[in-house]
Amino acid sequence: MSDQSSGAGNFGTTIDYLVDVPCFAGRSRLIIIPPYNPFIDYGIADQMRIFWRVLRAATLEKALLLFSSRGRFKPELLAIAVIGFLPKRCRPIIVLNGDMWEPDGGLRGIVERFIVRLADRAIARYAVYSSAELMIFPQIWGVDPDKMRFTPYYSTVMEDNASSATREAGDYIFAGGNRFRDYEPLVEAARRMPECTFVMATRRLDGISGLPPNILSGEIPPQEFARLLKAAAVVVVPMRQGLHRSTGHQTYLNAMKLKKPAIVNDVYGVRDHVRDHETGLIVDGSAYGYVQALRWVFDPANIEKVRQMCENAARDVTDRFNPETHASHLLAVMDEVMQIPPRERII
Repeated sequence: MSDQSSGAGNFGTTIDYLVDVPCFAGRSRLIIIPPYNPFIDYGIADQMRIFWRVLRAATLEKALLLFSSRGRFKPELLAIAVIGFLPKRCRPIIVLNGDMWEPDGGLRGIVERFIVRLADRAIARYAVYSSAELMIFPQIWGVDPDKMRFTPYYSTVMEDNASSATREAGDYIFAGGNRFRDYEPLVEAARRMPECTFVMATRRLDGISGLPPNILSGEIPPQEFARLLKAAAVVVVPMRQGLHRSTGHQTYLNAMKLKKPAIVNDVYGVRDHVRDHETGLIVDGSAYGYVQALRWVFDPANIEKVRQMCENAARDVTDRFNPETHASHLLAVMDEVMQIPPRERII
């Protein structure tokens, strides 16, 4: 990151996943953060580095675009809470983007809300991944609804991988991920469909006895996760019901881009990215719902409908949920807040 303050319209950012998108790279200066390890997340030392680097960037940049959910202790959010103690004239304009937080109960929940209230003083906008969060997030965390903006997510599948996916279709049903997943109904669905193989790339089933023999489970490296997703016959994304945030976007959007029948239960964000029976199947998250959807996909009478759904999904993701579009949504939010006179900003 440059040690000079931002030029007009430029900003510092910890959003490292868009650095290869030209329109984003041309406007942003990356705050260097430690590399992510999918098996251990960020350790305490790495989170402290992120915390201090964000604080330093706040003294150098006129505007910051920061990620909301990195690490267990959310170092970017903690840094914003500290920035909130600075006089308004000394604060950068801050937009917080990403997967927002599922509230905890008890003392931990009280502490979380206190930290968010402190950080909120310095946050000009929250950029969230579902339209439902535009209302539910302010209700839970006590922030101004006028600060909320919806920024749809995107697929990370490259075009060359997408074009070869149909040639690699296997005969198994794939599900994966750890955070905010609920595999119990899908395990029950597997019991009712002993003729099908279910591959579940997760640690959430480790140590559970009595799994049906048609389930293969265990945590795997990201490269193997991507390979199994690409070669699956069907992809199921079994999110936990009752969440107050969106999740699972990358998995089901990647499946759709790869022309896989995607079966997703109906939680926040899904209907912003999936059209039921047009680009994917939206279910209620029960074992019965999964079984019905899977049997519909495998029914020979529905071959053409499934093929058309997958074609629609790949086209829709390519057109609307790509990195450039996601970046343009974030840039629009940054442009909005950077053009508002300081006295009129909602912070």
